[in-house]
Amino acid sequence: MRTGRGGPGGGLGRALSAAAFANLLIGGVGIVPGLCVRWLLTRFPSVHCDGPFGCHRETPDNALGLIAGAVLGGGFVLGMVLVVDILMPYQEGRPMGPWLSMTALVPAPLLLGQAVGWF
Repeated sequence: MRTGRGGPGGGLGRALSAAAFANLLIGGVGIVPGLCVRWLLTRFPSVHCDGPFGCHRETPDNALGLIAGAVLGGGFVLGMVLVVDILMPYQEGRPMGPWLSMTALVPAPLLLGQAVGWF
């Protein structure tokens, strides 16, 4: 009788698929701070500050909210990566290699959405 753990085909393949799924979910949450950062990089520099005493034009009204969204959301995503990819495998005695290699999938949902034209 076969148990749920350890049998043939259950080792590395299961770890890679679990790591990939978890990091894609983290990337789904990371879309929000990613869009905040994209807005700040594309729209915020349009405020010209060429005077000696600061900006002559006011910053857009939603700039403070987007800065807070980028900082807080980015911190939340980094915290989730720390917990899911480093602390949980370490605590459970699993190898961290598959989990750390799958962190490259975190920006995939945002990049896919931008490539398709959803945002």
